[in-house]
Amino acid sequence: MKKTLILIASLTFGTAVSQAAVLCSTTFNRTGTSLDTVTVNTTSDAGLTSSTSISSGDFSKSTSGNDLLASGSIPSSVFSPNANVGGAGNNTWSVSFTFTNTGSQDMLISSIDLSMVGFTGAGAAQNGGGGIANNGYVGGYEGNFNKPVDMTLSIDGQPDQTLAYNGSTAANGTTGAWSGIHTGSYTYNDFLLKAGESLTITITASNNSAYNRGCFAGLSGIQINGDLVVPEPATASLGLLGLAVLMMRRRRA
Repeated sequence: MKKTLILIASLTFGTAVSQAAVLCSTTFNRTGTSLDTVTVNTTSDAGLTSSTSISSGDFSKSTSGNDLLASGSIPSSVFSPNANVGGAGNNTWSVSFTFTNTGSQDMLISSIDLSMVGFTGAGAAQNGGGGIANNGYVGGYEGNFNKPVDMTLSIDGQPDQTLAYNGSTAANGTTGAWSGIHTGSYTYNDFLLKAGESLTITITASNNSAYNRGCFAGLSGIQINGDLVVPEPATASLGLLGLAVLMMRRRRA
């Protein structure tokens, strides 16, 4: 009997444990200048999936057309809208992605990470020439090598969040580096995504008021972080109690 009670206690407390995890990671592969040349790749051990493409209804920009930049040396892994969001024209672009929880467990979303890289209209990695001093920018550099661009993340039912990213890819006034990808984290108060339901996020790139000399902003990755919801301890206890009673009856028999 004592062994049975110990088993119940240990299993009951174990069901209350939930560990933070990467729920999914999304990357891109672009082969041309149109939306239909972009493949969206989402990997997840938790069951989060997304569409493998970006439709015209999920993308917009203030400049004409829905074209992307693929000139110069822009890596194919960069989703690269043809809009100078860091210039005086106050240009913007927005793109939406829908993720569906195809797993059997509910999820609690705690944060979303966006990875951004800056480039020029000629297709080169953005250098820091003509930049400004760091003011807490994501990926900010010491010295006047910062070209801030605002990246806003919007989700239905959650407040919009904006982070200022450094569009410069290197603390260098003449040469940028494609390795200068900057990643910022948007944190949430563990909102619920139930099994079978979907979540749509919208990312908007726009001018930062501190800088207007020009910068293009590309997206290179999305990561959704959180927890899988486990049964409440009380619910698990009822099931374990029934198991213990069954074990006791078999012993007596």
